[in-house]
Amino acid sequence: MRSMTHRLLTPLAAAVFAAGLAAPVMADEAVSIGVAPAASGWYFGFSELSRLVSGDSPLEVSVRETGGSRENAIRLGRGEIDMGLIDAPGAFEAYNGEGRYENDAIEQMRMVLWVAPSTMHWAVRQDSGIETFEDLEGARFNPSSIGGGGEYITDLVFTALGIAPDFQRMSMSDAADAVVDGRIVGFSYNGIPPIPAFTEVHSSRPLRVLSMTDEQVATATEALPFLSRTEIPEGTYRDMPAATTLGTYIGIAATSELSEEAGYEFTRAYWENIGRLGETFAPARGMTAEISVENTTTPLHAGAVRYYREIGIEVPEALVPPEAE
Repeated sequence: MRSMTHRLLTPLAAAVFAAGLAAPVMADEAVSIGVAPAASGWYFGFSELSRLVSGDSPLEVSVRETGGSRENAIRLGRGEIDMGLIDAPGAFEAYNGEGRYENDAIEQMRMVLWVAPSTMHWAVRQDSGIETFEDLEGARFNPSSIGGGGEYITDLVFTALGIAPDFQRMSMSDAADAVVDGRIVGFSYNGIPPIPAFTEVHSSRPLRVLSMTDEQVATATEALPFLSRTEIPEGTYRDMPAATTLGTYIGIAATSELSEEAGYEFTRAYWENIGRLGETFAPARGMTAEISVENTTTPLHAGAVRYYREIGIEVPEALVPPEAE
């Protein structure tokens, strides 16, 4: 994910300072958002978007430090937070009671919007002789950081493709070292390019980011509808061509317990200030309400549906919850 270079203030201090400069509003409803560890870039980004929404709506939005997407889904289900950062696989599985949420569905989960895309990288050393995903069969390969979203997605994708590498599970830093010294042929990660670890390894041991075929993309996205086709542009990594891969999204979920008015005001204020958010939180740049709706597979919050329809977006019937019909 793109690095943040400002170092004069910590992300939390910057958000608090900026909030103090915003024009005061009278809040009609307090809304809490579970985010991620405070040291993460996501915590900074969600602090910024909370400030913007609070300044342009009757909502008083506050952020809470959590362990991330899975914890947020569980807390939403228990009613401990009003909204939460969530990734697309987590939202899909939690609502449908599949995967990590088997027999524990959160049927009241509702999506509000997607904040930014996140891109899967599968890379190998150029001198490994591996040029395609099929070449990874039996090869010693790291599927991403232990317990991370990239590892989970990699396991699912390779199962869907019928390819079985010899997965070597370790931390990202250990995987980078193992690629450099040749103990493994490559590694993967889910984030916003360029990935710092990939850039660093590429400088000493040139990498090749593997590119998926159209057939592989179709197979993977049919089996895993929360993933979508995306591209790592040419030149993202030095002297490296463009690569076709899979992407997912990081966004904000609520439950049907959040009032329609709160969901509407949050969605409206967010999209009307997306340009301002992109000035301080680069991952959000380029996102639109249309892109958000097009890449949603979990029912939307009734307030979000109301806003999207208001601005002329046709919301698919599958995304309209019972309370919004």
